[in-house]
Amino acid sequence: MSQWWATREDQGNLAGALSQWVGEGRVAFLDCTGGDLEDPVEVGYDEFDDRCARVAGGLLARGLERGDRVGILADNSVGYGACYFGIARAGLVTVPLNTRQPAETLAWVAGDAGMAMVFHDSANAERVPAGVPAIELGSADWAALTAADPVGVVPMEIDEVAVQMYTSGSTGRPKGVLLTHGGQLFSIDQYLGGVMPMDPDERLLISAPMYHKNAAMQLKMAMCLGGSVVLLRRFDAEDYLRAIHHHRVTAMTGVPTMFALMFGRPDLLASLDRSTVRRLSIGSAPMTQGLYDQARGLFPGCVITNGYGTTEVVAVFGGHPEGLPRPDISVGYPLAAVETRLVDPANGTDVEPDAEGGRQGELWVRSPGVMSGYFHLPEVTAERLTNGWYHTGDVMEANADGWHFFVGRVDDMFSCAGENVYPGDVEQMLERCPEIHQAAVVPVADEMKGSLPVAFVVAAPGENVDEDHVKQWALANGPAYQHPRAVWFVDEIPLAGTAKIDKAALAIEAGDRWHPR
Repeated sequence: MSQWWATREDQGNLAGALSQWVGEGRVAFLDCTGGDLEDPVEVGYDEFDDRCARVAGGLLARGLERGDRVGILADNSVGYGACYFGIARAGLVTVPLNTRQPAETLAWVAGDAGMAMVFHDSANAERVPAGVPAIELGSADWAALTAADPVGVVPMEIDEVAVQMYTSGSTGRPKGVLLTHGGQLFSIDQYLGGVMPMDPDERLLISAPMYHKNAAMQLKMAMCLGGSVVLLRRFDAEDYLRAIHHHRVTAMTGVPTMFALMFGRPDLLASLDRSTVRRLSIGSAPMTQGLYDQARGLFPGCVITNGYGTTEVVAVFGGHPEGLPRPDISVGYPLAAVETRLVDPANGTDVEPDAEGGRQGELWVRSPGVMSGYFHLPEVTAERLTNGWYHTGDVMEANADGWHFFVGRVDDMFSCAGENVYPGDVEQMLERCPEIHQAAVVPVADEMKGSLPVAFVVAAPGENVDEDHVKQWALANGPAYQHPRAVWFVDEIPLAGTAKIDKAALAIEAGDRWHPR
């Protein structure tokens, strides 16, 4: 890796990366969060760096000490970004809080982190955990804090924690993922050099919540690159598409459900200019061939990437070292600076290639970008980290050329009559059907076969499709054991707090439909 930060005095601190653009006259943000999409507020790097420096100065003036945890509970805003970098600038640890989690969970996270302070906006004021000192963005207290003398970037060791990002908690209590300054800088370097190469004149559109790794990484990439962020408070399909048109966006990223909602607006799409988009990354959930084909049709001139990453490690795959063309929905080829293995999750041994040179197993990753562990969870850390190898829990298939494809989650896999079924596999197969816009597959209990796959389906616009047609498609395009035994048509697939499909809610609904009470 290039380690472009290594010659700077503040080389160890994540927040030092954006300071390189001070005095260059660049625009950091086109801020649309105030509601005026067509006339955003421009914020330059000089002003943004000063805001970060004043947040850092205010926190240190209040007596916070190196390593203290400071939370952010807010919707997207430039103030959020100033807090994110200002906390790190002061040598403290940024703790992004999921605004969609219940108050009980937020209180638990605050206690687990030992949070010294939390920044919040007015929309989330009533959800601030009790007993934690809080400052509302834009308030008199905020004005007082940011009136402090600005401070320079506090030098940090690269193995000190910069961000403590909590998992969604969908399978239990959220876990605090410890991400170091060096690991974050490594990941940014890998992204800009291999995962999603960009130019300094990029305009990146961010609407996903900044508490999520996807948007957080895009923000950090833009600030290190010297690009401009077109910032929306939250995702709305119409606002997102209009922002592309009005601000000549060049790079976009998001989860499949966001793009599925946009593709459902053909009339609006036809009226807007999309020609400026040259990079499109879809990640955080499996991308199907159908979604890829839709994206290619609407953004014909751009590079489309099926992104991959987890909270624990965000930079893993890029292009092929021999320049081979990337298969449409491949997550990529392992980066040169990242070690990967495909392992049999039952015994922890590397899987052997099949007759065609392909392999399938759980992805393990080792690199400087991997988390240093889970906060206060040594046993869980030991389960997921083996000699620096992070067990992702994601099942991947690698072909003979080394291209990797997402198959499913080890813990999502279920057995149907002794056969392993990965919901992601079934969803991709179903979404190749021209009459299907989106599909989500979950298991229901069955006394004879253990579990059976069932599907929630959103029909493609203008299509009149029934359950039998979907079943026949599945039987014709995949093994019989994975065809959905029931198909329920819905107007929209529900999303969880991280903008991913809410499989837990769908599993409950499927159980109720399959076994009516």
